Amino acid sequence: MASKDTGDKKSGKKAGASKAEKAAPKSGATADLYRIPRESGWARAAQYAGVLGGLGLLASAFLWSGDSHRFAFSWLFAVMTFLAMSLGSMFLLLFQHITLAHWGIVVRRTHETVATGVIVIAVFVVPLMFMHMDDLYPWMHYWRESVAEQHEQPAASEEGAEHSRADESLVGASIAHAQDRGEPAEISHHGSHAEHTPEHAAHEATMRSKLGYLNQPFFWGRMFLYLAIWIGLSWYFHSSSLRQDVSRDREITKRLNKASPLSLFALALSLTFAAFDWMMSLEPTWFSTIFGVQYFAVSLVSSLSLCIVVTHLLQSSGLMGGVVTTEHFHDMGKLLFGFLVFWAYITFSQFMLIWYASIPEETTYYHLRFSGGWRTFSWFLLICHFFVPFFGILSRNIKRRVSLLAIGAGWLLVMHVLEMYWLVMPYTNGGVALQPSPMDVAALLAVGGCYLAFIFFRMSQHPLIPVGDPRLADSLHHEVV
Repeated sequence: MASKDTGDKKSGKKAGASKAEKAAPKSGATADLYRIPRESGWARAAQYAGVLGGLGLLASAFLWSGDSHRFAFSWLFAVMTFLAMSLGSMFLLLFQHITLAHWGIVVRRTHETVATGVIVIAVFVVPLMFMHMDDLYPWMHYWRESVAEQHEQPAASEEGAEHSRADESLVGASIAHAQDRGEPAEISHHGSHAEHTPEHAAHEATMRSKLGYLNQPFFWGRMFLYLAIWIGLSWYFHSSSLRQDVSRDREITKRLNKASPLSLFALALSLTFAAFDWMMSLEPTWFSTIFGVQYFAVSLVSSLSLCIVVTHLLQSSGLMGGVVTTEHFHDMGKLLFGFLVFWAYITFSQFMLIWYASIPEETTYYHLRFSGGWRTFSWFLLICHFFVPFFGILSRNIKRRVSLLAIGAGWLLVMHVLEMYWLVMPYTNGGVALQPSPMDVAALLAVGGCYLAFIFFRMSQHPLIPVGDPRLADSLHHEVV
């Protein structure tokens, strides 16, 4: 077995090296190398994706007018699905710079371009949070009532009789707001302490204790901070790499290396708190300190899968010049397998700790997803998101057969979409039934189409590999040891 592996490695090295030598840019290479030709079908990929995005937007506008409350969840699901791909690519990009790894330079441009897709996400997430926070987040009702109570306190302190009338008015407003959202009025007496059950009182106390963090102004401020960090990081690292394509300045590599540690710190914090804010607060009384890490793991698996699929398709079309060899795909396959196991470990750890502690405030999260129609969906996701790809890409031979590796990565992309659906959509109807809707498809097409159109357009404007990186020659001759 050892001799066979050694022979395979030597033959792989020889083949990879010969392709790399033919494709390696000479000393006089320019930034025009490795571009997508205008006559290539890939030059029109942005247009095709844009058409899908436009059709999705039209369908979304029509469906939104019919049921804006349900549509808000579909839109959040689509936004978080593609946001994960950009944030995962951003982490992998920063990790390459901080480690000065040379093997991944030939695929780094793909990570740079996908990371800039966060600009499209910003365009779609800001209107959602401004228009539909009341539809998405239950804590908004408690925050509005808290604000109303603060305005009524001065009048209540002047005359005791005013307090009773203010309380009745608050209850009436709460009931009217619940009726506007289609909720039963009898469960919305947030302002009436006389009618509270012990469970309702405990729930209200928990909610009100979190209003220092879960309130609209602070939420909006954090949202803009996250987006500013992500857009700033992706744009800085991508634009610096493009400048190096022309200038061949080695100092740019050093500057990006020095900027990477602080950038990773900012990305880790912003990603974690964005997961808390935008997804975990859909059920504000539930909490998990590992939830942000779970979304991080999801991001890594999805971004690596996207990179493998896109790189394989470009390579198959003859647009990468043979610079991405079997050795590079083998390393990407190993990373994909490792992060898949990491995702499974984090996801199981969260489940095990909540199941073992059996604290009511925590177990509600899984009760929701293992009741009604979601039970079957949960089991399907467990099997198809972990066990099938785990054994599918476990073998070294699979990782070195690029077409099979790309199929496995494509499978994981589909599972990624289904997992994001599982994380967001149970809150649309209390988890009692799994009710897919055309809104889900329309939102996914709208966000995904525009997102991919932006990425493919940027790919068509610049070289597909960072031709100015001084370590490119090392990456071209990379060999798996």
